[in-house]
Amino acid sequence: MASVAIYLGLPDEQQERLKTYLKSEFKAFFNLRESEPNPNTKNRFLPDLSGVDEETAYYFNQILRYSEQRPHTEGPIFKWEKDIYIHLYGNYSQSNKKEVMKVIKELNRLMVGQRIHLVKNPKRANSFIFFGSIEEHNKQTWSGKRLDGQFYGHFHIQSYQQEIQRAYMFVNTHDSNMKRQRHVIREEITQSLGFFNDTYDYPESIFYQGYSERTSFASIDEEIIKLLYQ
Repeated sequence: MASVAIYLGLPDEQQERLKTYLKSEFKAFFNLRESEPNPNTKNRFLPDLSGVDEETAYYFNQILRYSEQRPHTEGPIFKWEKDIYIHLYGNYSQSNKKEVMKVIKELNRLMVGQRIHLVKNPKRANSFIFFGSIEEHNKQTWSGKRLDGQFYGHFHIQSYQQEIQRAYMFVNTHDSNMKRQRHVIREEITQSLGFFNDTYDYPESIFYQGYSERTSFASIDEEIIKLLYQ
């Protein structure tokens, strides 16, 4: 009690010096070390936005730091750190496959370090796209997750320390026309790269929250893809 009384009677500056001294003596006595900073913080994959215009930086944060699951809470950024191997299965048409190849080609032009490949063998794949109805999707081995409700498209990922390890996508070919399917293919593949959110900010964006049949990237889409993957 006397020690506490003496400590509380010291000026703030002397209290801080005393706390620092006691902490260092305690660590030395018990041979303790300062813990290393954890590299896997939510800013692990955050690029340098200092040279980016305000509009692009805003949209980057909106699409990558938020999602439908966390619409009001800023979260970590997720990213692939290895090549992506996509396998198609289900009831897909040649037009569906052609659109997938088109989207892959465009994304590969925007990405540096990682490449996207289309593979026939599911054992080589780390990313899967199912085409068909929701009921058919829920019966599949590689669906990864049961979908409850109505979806034109859906994606979800598995990750480790914010590195995306696997991705699962669904394209509803049972309840949507071909143009809508083309939009969904582009949106779900792109979102499975770490672009989790949709907003109402830009109707021309592939990440537009409302109904859309857009089948090309807006310039701001390309900018935020390059920011993460270049």
